[in-house]
Amino acid sequence: MRRMTLLGVLAAGLALAACGDDGGETAIALDESLQLGELTSEEASQVCDDLKQPMKLAKADQCDLVGLLNSREIEACVAIWRQCLISPGEPLTSSRCFTYEFEGCAVTVAEAKTCLIAMAGTLKELSCGSDFDLLQPPEECAGVRAMCPSILENGEGF
Repeated sequence: MRRMTLLGVLAAGLALAACGDDGGETAIALDESLQLGELTSEEASQVCDDLKQPMKLAKADQCDLVGLLNSREIEACVAIWRQCLISPGEPLTSSRCFTYEFEGCAVTVAEAKTCLIAMAGTLKELSCGSDFDLLQPPEECAGVRAMCPSILENGEGF
């Protein structure tokens, strides 16, 4: 159960990292003191667009997570990591941004961005030799967890 919760928390950040489109539209200036629940649909999409690049993970980083979640033994993790690297596609990305999860959320845009960028940093530091306990959400996500836990816990929002 703990692994699924952690996977949800960490994969959620990856889902947001892949959201938005590359239609070439000019980004709107977004007031980062606004709460997620106050955003218009355009502003919510802008949050996704703003985080797309800072949250982008190399395939090797994503494969580290896959290996860690599927094995506690280093040798098995490395084998899973290698298989993941040679598989086609990106293992943990989503092409959608679930901005409906923002509804009623009192976390500011700035707090959400700080949390998600910290989550990406945590993922980038993982390797098959990492302690599984490092997969806890970073301190920067305390406010998001307290005020909008569904965004992080279900793996479908952020």
